Amino acid sequence: MASPAASDDRAEPAGNARLEFVRAMAETSPAMLWMGDEVGKCVFLNRALRSFWGVDPENLAEFDWSTTVHPDDVEKLSGPFGRAMADHTSFTVEARYKRADGAYRTMRTLANPRFGENGAFLGMTGVNIDVTDELAAEEHTRLLMAELNHRTKNILAVVQAIARSTIFRDPKDFLRSFGERLQSLSACNDLLLRTDWSGVLLDELVAAQMSHLSGIAEGRILASGPTIRIGSREAQTLSMALHELCTNSLKYGALSDDRGKVRLSWERTGRGAWRMEWREEASTPPAPPERKGFGQTVIVDMVRSGLEAEVMIDFPPEGFVWRMTSRVGA
Repeated sequence: MASPAASDDRAEPAGNARLEFVRAMAETSPAMLWMGDEVGKCVFLNRALRSFWGVDPENLAEFDWSTTVHPDDVEKLSGPFGRAMADHTSFTVEARYKRADGAYRTMRTLANPRFGENGAFLGMTGVNIDVTDELAAEEHTRLLMAELNHRTKNILAVVQAIARSTIFRDPKDFLRSFGERLQSLSACNDLLLRTDWSGVLLDELVAAQMSHLSGIAEGRILASGPTIRIGSREAQTLSMALHELCTNSLKYGALSDDRGKVRLSWERTGRGAWRMEWREEASTPPAPPERKGFGQTVIVDMVRSGLEAEVMIDFPPEGFVWRMTSRVGA
């Protein structure tokens, strides 16, 4: 049987090996690990955390981690840290720390108390996790959700306005007209989605609103103008106006006449200002409406309000003219 001394001799190297293994694991871990003493001073920073703060391991005793805390986060950090140190309990807190390159990064700190064999409090052991990018992503998501909520409410308001103003005695006529107006709104939203709602080009908006006329009025609609980008709110309003102009022309104006033509043009008129004109030429010009309907509400009132525009409609001998001059969106 081996003597007690021989057993102790064999146990000591095994214990040292385990200790070296633990040290190596902590030192090489990608997580930022640390240990503090009973007054909060660092007694160990692993390689990842020393690299973050630019700490020389030979000068660890001189390093004061509290000097790296962002001034605006000192109070936010001191409360949970102070209570945990006083009560010898775990804590979790987020605060910004200055990295070695001078940039501030948000760190989530999770720490547990450490005790000696006699139960004495020795300090805290913890891990720091850089959550800066995660919080940037969360904030971006919140902004996107807020924007989506705003756009959804705006679209619903437009749909409600269309529904209230689409008045026909025959339900079939209502459904047809209502559906066509929703398709016009949908075509505009498709364009806006492609540009992340940053706005649309006028020529693309015009093409989208007139695509359904390709087999009906081929060659009888002439559209031209410079490259002008308008905002999403203005685009929604203008798309509805163009749809109404097309619909009215098909029913009563130049596009109901095989020889009729429509000339749609736009131009810049100054810094941030632009003009658009819809001019119809028909062998049988339409008569001015006897009452104000939804179409006129869209092409006059909504355009005037939504694009902060001056709007003019006229019925010259050769047909019909709609012209608006806007001070926003371009």
